[in-house]
Amino acid sequence: MNNDDQTLDTLKRLVCEGAGVAGHTPGDFYTIMAYVEGRTREGIGLTTVKRLWQYGGLSSKPRQATLDVLARSIGYRGYDDFAAHYGKGGDSSNIVLGCGIKVSDLGLGDRLVLRWNPGREIEVEYLGNQIFRIVRSVASKLVAGDTFQAALFAEGHPSMLANVIHGETSWPLYEIGQQGGLTLVRRI
Repeated sequence: MNNDDQTLDTLKRLVCEGAGVAGHTPGDFYTIMAYVEGRTREGIGLTTVKRLWQYGGLSSKPRQATLDVLARSIGYRGYDDFAAHYGKGGDSSNIVLGCGIKVSDLGLGDRLVLRWNPGREIEVEYLGNQIFRIVRSVASKLVAGDTFQAALFAEGHPSMLANVIHGETSWPLYEIGQQGGLTLVRRI
């Protein structure tokens, strides 16, 4: 397996983790489609997903656009950004997941503090279904009462917040920690 194959396998594994499936059954692939669309507002076809996961003997080299939308679904700007973190040989996923919090590990009502530079901080409450409500905000455009979806928060890495509801407006994606990533991810 070459480095590109390892990077793609890591991407598929993290998408499956985010979607809460193993990636082995037709139902899993429908769930992956819904997860990706819910996180990015971009569709990905069932046959494309099956080919990428090599289901039923289907296989083809994925298009860059497909890789980009999968990477965006787990919080990266695109596949190149994802590959810059994971494509340096070996499985470096523990670096990201080891110092972060996966939403699948949270219970209803759990609260987190997220901090990033320069001097921004939000306290969020988990509402279920990967949805969070901001309960406190310091020096951020995000304010108390805003809601968003997310699957993972990891120190040292930016986080993509999807489907942000900000007062009367909504934003499909909002990135926090663009410069240097999150400086604090803590359950309180």
